[in-house]
Amino acid sequence: MLNEIISTRSLPDYDATEVLWATFTTVVNLTNDAGKNVPEHDRQGLESLIEKFSEDEMQRLLKDVSVDSLVFLDPPLETVLTGPEGTADEVSTMRAIGTLRSSRDSDPKEALINLVKVLERICAHVLKEVPVAFDKEILSLTRKILYLLCILAVSKLKTDMYPDLQRKTRETDALK
Repeated sequence: MLNEIISTRSLPDYDATEVLWATFTTVVNLTNDAGKNVPEHDRQGLESLIEKFSEDEMQRLLKDVSVDSLVFLDPPLETVLTGPEGTADEVSTMRAIGTLRSSRDSDPKEALINLVKVLERICAHVLKEVPVAFDKEILSLTRKILYLLCILAVSKLKTDMYPDLQRKTRETDALK
């Protein structure tokens, strides 16, 4: 799993985003308390994973320049994204972005959950279509955020499930 994440460095943004989103969803499903495997992550699995993150880890991720660039995009991200039926999804996206912006310092867990909601909407929107110029900027930022999120998430998997995962994660961190 860690090798998949690292290998995305050599992929175009579209392909890397697709691999990173699939990897993140897999990690969330592996972390789920019920152990069920579902095609997309669910809130319970996401919360189980985020519980493993320290507040400092969440803060670092949420304050990354890529997150700022994405949530303060011009034109606003919420005007670009659509819902599953292809209709405008401004209200729920605006709510997720607003919560992300306002709770990064006060409630990093809630902010991170909302960041994942935004990333999920981006992936649902962008990965179903051929990207246009504006989508390429979104994809580039999404890729950077997903890369950081995946590295952090994989580092929280139980080492007894993946014995050499912790060692590989430390080696990857040393390369940064």
